[in-house]
Amino acid sequence: MVAGWPTTYYACIFTSQRTDVEHDLYNYTSSQMVTLAQSQPGFLGVETVREEGGLGITVSYWTDRDAIKAWSEHAEHKIAKQLGKTDFYSWYQIRIAKVESENGFGLDEL
Repeated sequence: MVAGWPTTYYACIFTSQRTDVEHDLYNYTSSQMVTLAQSQPGFLGVETVREEGGLGITVSYWTDRDAIKAWSEHAEHKIAKQLGKTDFYSWYQIRIAKVESENGFGLDEL
């Protein structure tokens, strides 16, 4: 269990395929969204990875579904989502999962 996190929480799993459209604008927008998400009530953390071919997965963690909904409806996030549809991604998928348990190995060494 991550120190300070609730016993159960939610994961918002964003899987996407990047286009070749302007990487600088994408990188800036992505960075801004992470910074903005971190300031939202209920935000717990984020993990992200993208392969060279453009397939990526970002998992953001939230205290509850209301926090995810509020983030989804945030005005600046809505603008970024529209850019995602028109410029940044050829497709994306969002899944919400309730995390009820977790385990790990070697995390205390990170």
